[in-house]
Amino acid sequence: YMPQGLGKNLYPTLSVFENIDFFGRLFGHGRSERERRIGDLLERTGLAPFAHRPAGKLSGGMKQKLGLCCALIHDPDVLILDEPTTGVDPLSRREFWKLIGQIRSGRPGMSIVVATAYMEEAEEFDQLVAMDAGRVLDTGSPGELLRRTGAASMESAFIALLPEEKRRSHRIVEIPPRDES
Repeated sequence: YMPQGLGKNLYPTLSVFENIDFFGRLFGHGRSERERRIGDLLERTGLAPFAHRPAGKLSGGMKQKLGLCCALIHDPDVLILDEPTTGVDPLSRREFWKLIGQIRSGRPGMSIVVATAYMEEAEEFDQLVAMDAGRVLDTGSPGELLRRTGAASMESAFIALLPEEKRRSHRIVEIPPRDES
C-alpha cells in the first residue's frame, strides 16, 4: 500500500536504502533476500545513486518512487496506490506511470488498484470505478464508460455520471484569448 501524500509512508531521517530495508524486515525477508530486492528496486527506479540520501532530502518525484519501492519490497499480489501522483511534477508523473507499466509487464498477475483524480491517468487502466462522495457511479473499461455516457473524454464521461444536481452546477471554465488590438 502506498498512501496519498508525498512520502507519507517514509521515515525522513532514514536513508533511501534504510527505508526500503525497514519495510523488507517487516515482512520477514532475510538479509540477502532484502539486499537483492532492494538493489533491484533501486536500479529499476533510478534511485541507486541516492541510496544513502535521507528520504527527507528527496524531491517529490523521488519520494514517490521510494514510497513505491517500500510498497513493492514484499512483491505483493495486490498493489494499492492512493493518488500516487498528486503534487508531483508532470515529468515525474510520466516516469512514475512508465515504471508502473514496467512492473505490470514483469508481473502480469499483480493487480494494481489506483485512486486518482487525473482522468488522463484513469484512461490507461483496464477497469475503472467512477465514484462521487463515496458512492459508486459506474464501473467498466474506459471505452465502456465512454460508450455508455456518449462522452468524448473521460472528464465528460465522469460529469455525465454525476447526479443531476451536481451536473447542473458544473460549468466548463473557458479562458478567452487575449485581445491583441
